[in-house]
Amino acid sequence: MSRKADKPVRQRPQYATSAFERFSYGGFFFGQNIIYILQLQYFSDFLINTVGFSAGTVMTLLAVSRVWDAVNDPIMGAVIDRVQFRKGKFLPWVRISTFLIPFFLLMMFVNPNTVFGAAAPEWVRLGFSFLALLLWDFSYTLSDAPLFSLATSMTPHVYERDKLMSHGRLAAAVAAICSAGYAMMLEPLGVFGTVAIYCGISLLFMLPVNFAAKERVSHKPNDIGFLDIFKYLLSNKPLLVYYIGYFAISATNTLQSFAIYFARGNLGDEGLTTPIMAVSVVPVIFITPFIPALIRRFGKKNLTIFSSIVAIALCVGQYFIGYQNMIVFMAVCAVRVVFMMIPLIVYGMFTADCIEYCAAKTGKRTEGISFSLQTLVTKLSGSVVTVIGLAVLTAFGYVEQLEGFQPERAQEGIWIVMSILPAAGYVVMLVIMLFFYKLKESDVQAMIEANQASEGIFGEAVTTCCLGADGTPTDPEVIDEPLVEIEQ
Repeated sequence: MSRKADKPVRQRPQYATSAFERFSYGGFFFGQNIIYILQLQYFSDFLINTVGFSAGTVMTLLAVSRVWDAVNDPIMGAVIDRVQFRKGKFLPWVRISTFLIPFFLLMMFVNPNTVFGAAAPEWVRLGFSFLALLLWDFSYTLSDAPLFSLATSMTPHVYERDKLMSHGRLAAAVAAICSAGYAMMLEPLGVFGTVAIYCGISLLFMLPVNFAAKERVSHKPNDIGFLDIFKYLLSNKPLLVYYIGYFAISATNTLQSFAIYFARGNLGDEGLTTPIMAVSVVPVIFITPFIPALIRRFGKKNLTIFSSIVAIALCVGQYFIGYQNMIVFMAVCAVRVVFMMIPLIVYGMFTADCIEYCAAKTGKRTEGISFSLQTLVTKLSGSVVTVIGLAVLTAFGYVEQLEGFQPERAQEGIWIVMSILPAAGYVVMLVIMLFFYKLKESDVQAMIEANQASEGIFGEAVTTCCLGADGTPTDPEVIDEPLVEIEQ
């Protein structure tokens, strides 16, 4: 036998999903994140500078809306874990939310002054915007936890699950770039027209997963009561510890949320929002495809620790470098975004790991509850970042509805928010990862294998892909029926 024949063949990752199925999964993230980013980045600006509410009023509205999340999200998580539809566990929730998310976002950007008149009592106009926000928030909850959970039921392969989630994060980065065109479209189309176009585009990309995705791994529904929600959340220490760190970095991730304030108030040109947004997102598109390979090489925890250290150094460095030279500003911004975003890209993978930990510890699979906590923290931090940023701007004398440059002291406040504030969040994440998050990659893999063995789910049962002439995996045959039906 020749030496070449004796050489072992390198194993390629196995895929249960087709290429179009993976594309459609990322496509829903693309549409969903366009909508999420629009409300995150522009809703507060719309309420302050278009409708005319004060910054304090808007901060209060956003803070109160998070109370609704604190009640709604965990309950929805328990419902998702308990309900088993005839045609799947997670996909039906995604289908229900597909049309609701864009519709309620459009409602959020309806000017209440137009509906009720500018002379109407403020509580009436504010109540309209608040109701629209709550309805959008509920529809987003209906999609987010099931969408992340869907990746765990589309395939039993860990690598493929991580790849699906990385596709979602890549789609989210592309969505952020696309949303940067908002400022350029405002003048010819107005706020409502601009948002309507974005909602239409989002809907087109969110539709395919409704028909293409298949749930291949099914589990017996959990009989989790309302009080058990808190029992399982509190027993999952790695999940709670991790999300303290994730909340810290998300609640201080101001670069995108305050780009329009920086462009208008410090640079005197609102049109510069688009290039700033682009440079804060484009680098993510290049790093995201490499995330699964980096995780396999270094592990999620080590990758998060290293990225946090570099992000802290670059945030502090950018503050002192300043923005007088726009080329240098853009270059430093692009590099620090890469390291700031890596921990934000892998967060769903940490959640999936913690789900396996809970299953190994308690015998209960809590995808709905765990991913609903993820959704809650994401939305809560999205509001908190706006509240913190606006609080800093108010303290530095930010002048509302002022076109062009802000006063010098207000400019300093905006620059602090844009540059150095995120470093505080990454310090918290670094401490969490170094001293408190104890779940190891090897432990997670062992838990996954043990959990799958106990329920009769084995990766070998999945149709694997073959290697093409160029050595890359070809698409597998799509399996119409669920791979495994667990009977207990």
